Amino acid sequence: MQNTLNRPALEDALIKAGLNQARLAEKLKVSREAVSKWLSGDSFPKPDKLLRIGLLLRLDFNSLVVKAAPKAVPVVCFRKKTNRKTTDEHLEKARETGELLKRLVPYLPNQELTRPPTLKDPSEAYEYVQTVAKQLRQDMKLEGKEIIDFTDLIDKFNQLHAVIIPVLWGEPRHHGNALSIHLPDSQTTWVFLNLDSSAVDFKFWMAHELGHSLAPDLIGKPGESFADHFAQALLFPESQASRIRDTLVGIQTLSGRIQSILDEANRHVISPYTIRLALEGYEKARGLNKTDLGGLPKFMAATTNFVKGYKTIAEGVFTSLPVEPKYYIACTRSEFGSSFFEALAEYGKSESGLEHFIQRVLGVSLADAKALSGELSA
Repeated sequence: MQNTLNRPALEDALIKAGLNQARLAEKLKVSREAVSKWLSGDSFPKPDKLLRIGLLLRLDFNSLVVKAAPKAVPVVCFRKKTNRKTTDEHLEKARETGELLKRLVPYLPNQELTRPPTLKDPSEAYEYVQTVAKQLRQDMKLEGKEIIDFTDLIDKFNQLHAVIIPVLWGEPRHHGNALSIHLPDSQTTWVFLNLDSSAVDFKFWMAHELGHSLAPDLIGKPGESFADHFAQALLFPESQASRIRDTLVGIQTLSGRIQSILDEANRHVISPYTIRLALEGYEKARGLNKTDLGGLPKFMAATTNFVKGYKTIAEGVFTSLPVEPKYYIACTRSEFGSSFFEALAEYGKSESGLEHFIQRVLGVSLADAKALSGELSA
């Protein structure tokens, strides 16, 4: 979108100067058609002509020109791996992916005429996050349900117009485990989730990305911090932190307390560290003495061993790996309720080079992209 002339101000100035469009064209030594196009917004005068118009009509730049609205840039948020640094290159690549995803928006099924609900003033304050998590549980009709399932989170993503994109990024090579891209123009959010992740981590990342979907305009460290606090409160809220604390008080040994948290984490399929943070946050907010769970290194070693005991999501969903394109696409729809590949297929019917588009959006090899393209075109 380009800058345009401020037509009301320009016409008012012409009247005051005793000029019309034809006389303005004569003074500027341009055609009447050129002036007409400037006023209609079909074209914009060159700098020298713009300067002469301003001088003739005594209008400064801000009065004469209506600046184009800034381009809506995709808002990106990473759920990065431990100790991985998000570089400018990572951010730029994610934004480029967002620009590509804009092409798929017209092909999404069942587009709503209203915006998905978002938080108007998100904050990571303990009371606020707990309130948001409690209200969301009510919206999800989970008041009497202690443990949140994967399907509960998936259903909420779909209600928020978030398009889940399950990906097979591998464990060691990729910078992030999840990526959220919000497109302000269409009010759509696209969530990449790495299936090559432990089920324990995966549930937290889903809840984390749900936090980003609720607060799409909160970016950078504040956005990541809010999403982390929200995920923790949603999966293990204050009521459960209070209950586990009452249990731990009655256990005399450190190993016994750690084992109790491990058992609780196993019931919820979440990390023991999430429970520890929930407990510490509750105790701090309520002015309670801190429960002794020992030093963090020992606790994190127990957490690492705990996580290793779980399969990856890909191992649980697919009968064999590597997975065939047909089953990968089917899983995206059946397990995650995603319309991503449905939109891709529709896009491919009207645009050429689908395999190259898939390669860039999913970050896969050209061979894999061709296989997926072939399956979508079948």
